[in-house]
Amino acid sequence: MASRGRRGRNELPLRSLIDSRLFRLLCASGSTAALEGFCASLALHPLPSGESFPPPEVTPLGFLEVLGIEPPQLDAFPLPKNVTRSGESFLITGFVAKFAKDFFGKAPALQAANLKKRVEELREATDPAAHELVDSCLTRFVSRQGFEDNVYGHLAFDFAYRYQFPEAFREDIFQFLAASLFAAGESVSGLSKMRIVKTLWDRSYERLLKKHPGQRAELRALDAEMRLRTFKDYLDWEAIHFSILGYAAGERFHPVIAFTLDPEETVKARCSAYKSALRAFLDQISQEELTTTLRPRLNAWRPGWLVPCREDGTFDTLVSTGELPVF
Repeated sequence: MASRGRRGRNELPLRSLIDSRLFRLLCASGSTAALEGFCASLALHPLPSGESFPPPEVTPLGFLEVLGIEPPQLDAFPLPKNVTRSGESFLITGFVAKFAKDFFGKAPALQAANLKKRVEELREATDPAAHELVDSCLTRFVSRQGFEDNVYGHLAFDFAYRYQFPEAFREDIFQFLAASLFAAGESVSGLSKMRIVKTLWDRSYERLLKKHPGQRAELRALDAEMRLRTFKDYLDWEAIHFSILGYAAGERFHPVIAFTLDPEETVKARCSAYKSALRAFLDQISQEELTTTLRPRLNAWRPGWLVPCREDGTFDTLVSTGELPVF
C-alpha cells in the first residue's frame, strides 16, 4: 500500500476505493491468504498512469456495512402543508432530508463513540497482517473531525431519494435529484446517485432497443445487470459510479481506482449500462444548457479504473472505464 506518485500540477491525486465485500474477504479471521494475494497483485501490476496505488478507502455507507451496522428504520411520514404549498423541489426534499438526518443523528448505534468502538473491536479481531488495511479504511475514517455527520448525511439523503413524494411533485423532484449527478458533490452518496442512474436506465431502455435493433442481446444483458433491488445491490455499484465520474472535491474530481469482487465481464457490462443511462439523460438536455451550464462539470469528470479481484485476493486486470462502449 505504497504512497501516491506524482500527477500533473492541475490534477488531483488518485483515490482508491475498496468495496465492502472485498474488505471483509481480505480481513477474514483465520486466514491471511487472500490479503497476501491482494498485496502481491498490487506489487505486480502498477497503474498505467505511473502512480503507486494509493491507500484504500471505503465509502461512508460501505463503512457501516463492513462494521455490520444496520441503520435504524425510519418510516415514511406525511409532509406538512406549509412545506408542499411552495411546490419547490429544493424545499420539499430539504425538509425530508433534514428530518431524516435528525433521526439518524439520534440513533444510539450511530453515535461517534459507538462507531469508534466498533472499529477498535474489529481491528482487535483481525490478524495483525490486516491492521494496515483496517487502519487505512476504518481508523483513518473515524479519526476525521465530524465523520459521523457524513454518515448521517448520506443516510438522510438516501432516505430522501427513496421517499414517495406526492404525485403532483414527483417528476419535478426526480429531475431535481437527477441534478445531483452534476452538482451535489459527495454530500450525496454514490449509492443514492445510483438510484437515479437506475431510473434513467429504466426510462431509456426501450428507446435504446429501438435505436440499436441489431444489439438487442447485448442490451438485454446490460438490463439484467441493472435490476437493482436491495440496499446492498446499490452499494455494490458505488465502485462503478466513482470509477466512471471520479470523486468530487469542490469543482474538481479525483480519478478513482476501485477494487471489487465482481468478475471482469460483469464490471464491463455495468460500466456500459451506467454510461449509456447517463448518455441518454444528457441527450435530453438542450445544447444551450449543456454548453453554458453543464459543460465545465462534464469536463471535470475523471474516469479511472475498476479492478476485478478473485476470491483468493489476486487480480491481473485493470479495466479502464473511460474506454468502455456506450449505447
